[in-house]
Amino acid sequence: MAHEFDNMLRSLPAAYRTDAWVGALLGAVALLDDGQRAAAEDIAAQLPGNAMTWVLDIEERICGITPAPGATMEERRRVVQSRWRSATGKCDVNLIQRVCDSWRDGEIEVDFAEGVIVLRFVGAYGVPDERAMAALTEAVQAVIPAHLAMAYRYRYLLVREVHGMGIDALQAHQIRDFVF
Repeated sequence: MAHEFDNMLRSLPAAYRTDAWVGALLGAVALLDDGQRAAAEDIAAQLPGNAMTWVLDIEERICGITPAPGATMEERRRVVQSRWRSATGKCDVNLIQRVCDSWRDGEIEVDFAEGVIVLRFVGAYGVPDERAMAALTEAVQAVIPAHLAMAYRYRYLLVREVHGMGIDALQAHQIRDFVF
């Protein structure tokens, strides 16, 4: 506050700088200015999609999103990010990839083969949880043309990969990560 108050005081004619009433007025203005600057900095801190907290409710309302019951803050952020990314441009593989990139840090590769949009999971093993899959499906279906089908390709641990693993590495995985 003192810094802005001093800047405002220096910008006045010399005769006003020592006036008590002008000093009180500048003090009040500086106090309001500090509040507005703090609010602006707080809003700016909310702009990155992964930093949204209190602004998340507002962004969901603007996007027309009703969060799923029990959705975590991170899941809600991803839904908003995918809606933002889908709001621009024509529908092509790049647009679908941008939407998918908002889901778990881009663990999906998008391809288009034989009239089908293929979402290939390249991150975690196995099938993602049901709620996350529903959010991803909804986000992608919001941007793709209705006549195109979607297919999923999941990543599993194969026998050739398991063969070289030690017992500790094997125990770090759940049974759903393996394909039989």
